[in-house]
Amino acid sequence: MNAYHALALGLIQGLTEFLPVSSSGHLVIFQHLFGMREPELFLDVCLHLGTLLAVCIFVRRELVRMVKSLLGLRRAERPFSIQGFDGDPNLRLLFLVIIATAATTIVALTFRHPFERLFGSPQAVGIALMITGALLCLSRFTSAWKNDVNSVRVLDAVLIGIGQGLAVTPGLSRSGTTITLGLLLKLDRELAARFSFLLFIPAILGAAILQFDAHQLTGETVPILIGTAAAAVSGYMALKLLMTLVKKGRLWLFAPYCFAMGVFALAWQWS
Repeated sequence: MNAYHALALGLIQGLTEFLPVSSSGHLVIFQHLFGMREPELFLDVCLHLGTLLAVCIFVRRELVRMVKSLLGLRRAERPFSIQGFDGDPNLRLLFLVIIATAATTIVALTFRHPFERLFGSPQAVGIALMITGALLCLSRFTSAWKNDVNSVRVLDAVLIGIGQGLAVTPGLSRSGTTITLGLLLKLDRELAARFSFLLFIPAILGAAILQFDAHQLTGETVPILIGTAAAAVSGYMALKLLMTLVKKGRLWLFAPYCFAMGVFALAWQWS
């Protein structure tokens, strides 16, 4: 892998991580096009860390509010009472993120090895991309009434968390799956998107921890750093674009692209 390949993969990762077209699916396809026949899992984790930086900057206000509320809760007379979590929307949001993350963790760890094997299969990616396209089409027919975090149920968080766990499958968009599930569960568009972005943070940290021991840096430090930086910059730009489209109810516009990429991956594999 050279610096140009790492830069290209970083830009692809950043743009496709948040746009609902599956970053992992694109990485598999382009790694094969660049002649990387074995899955570059450590590179994949580093590129995700770049987009992790982007999303932390994008949702920094929510993160700061949750931290402040958590610090204030510690000083309360009954710090971890149910009333404390229900009375503060920031703490409730944190609680829902924890619940959804737990569901994601159970699914991801249970199916970790089958999911990892799919990273070497463009055919599986093609099928998953077409499933992503179908999910995005469903987002066009949703209506929302849950306009604040207090109206979001624990069951909603669990279902979205399960969806994120299944989206470890390369080709199944994490953002597309979680945001569409949020919309189908009647969450407000912006709330569904921001909840999805917050779920991204612990998911990527967990993935990085799982992969770090098995995949160490070799002699490719500079290309990996270049790719990571490119992923961070392009990821932030993609976040701003995605939020604009979600607010306008146009998430489904990415469906034709997912169908086209799915057909391309299948045709390329079979040829």
